[in-house]
Amino acid sequence: MTGLLLALIAAVAHARSDVVILKSDSLDAYQAPIERFRSALGRPTTVYDLMGKRERADALARQLAADPPPLVFALGAKAAYVAAHKLPNVPLVHAMVINPARYGVGGTQVTGVSTDVAADTALSQFKLFAPKVERLGVLLAASNTGPGTQGALDSARLLGYELNVQRVTNPRDLRAAWDRIASEVDALWLIPDPVVLNPEGYRYLHGETRRRKLPILATTEALVHAGAFMCVAPNRENVGQQAADLAIRILDGGELPGIIPLAEPSEVRVVLNRATLETLGLEVDMALLDFVDEIVEDPRGR
Repeated sequence: MTGLLLALIAAVAHARSDVVILKSDSLDAYQAPIERFRSALGRPTTVYDLMGKRERADALARQLAADPPPLVFALGAKAAYVAAHKLPNVPLVHAMVINPARYGVGGTQVTGVSTDVAADTALSQFKLFAPKVERLGVLLAASNTGPGTQGALDSARLLGYELNVQRVTNPRDLRAAWDRIASEVDALWLIPDPVVLNPEGYRYLHGETRRRKLPILATTEALVHAGAFMCVAPNRENVGQQAADLAIRILDGGELPGIIPLAEPSEVRVVLNRATLETLGLEVDMALLDFVDEIVEDPRGR
């Protein structure tokens, strides 16, 4: 045999076989999907934590590029970004990434589990907990006109909500846009939008809605922990199961990740902030709390 052929055989013999699980940082929210993914996959896995640090991400990316795994399961935007951009030839399944296109997470080697819960599902739950809300305020970037956003607005109207939608071109427009609708709505519905949902913008809207005793329907659990009234989010364990199902299709079925559409969450969980409920003085049937998956007691919601 030639030296080149021997080298190729050696490389194949020592090829890395464990699937890599890459998480953006040490959030407790990542634990359930990781555990379900590992048990459902039935293959060796190794977990790496970026700890939210760029230097660590760069070092891990170099390490993995030198010894590529058969697949990466990335949780969170930072991990998905690193996997997509630093390991472009490694199949990637991502989860818990809001608006992956914003981070350039896509391509022939990429698929994942969406964070987007169907609007009619979220609004139907909201109607149970806030039955007196009839008028929803919505703040959106002028450019946020995709089919997902339009479909969400259409769903709200079909459920009988009156919408007051204000468009902004940049974050500086947010205060004026809110002032135009604040006295004409019963609640604020925060649809994912990078122009509106930045830390400064959310702090302002949270303060204003609390002052006016208006509930916020959010789309992420993090915002409920930050004082929003409630959200309907993907079930974490099931996210891990769905991610494992995608990984098996790629590893065992030989499917190309890029032709597998993002999986919509198949199960959801309701998260409600009790402190916000009490602060706003909302009238809620307490029996409904038995159907809430997580009740946030954090006094910062007050």
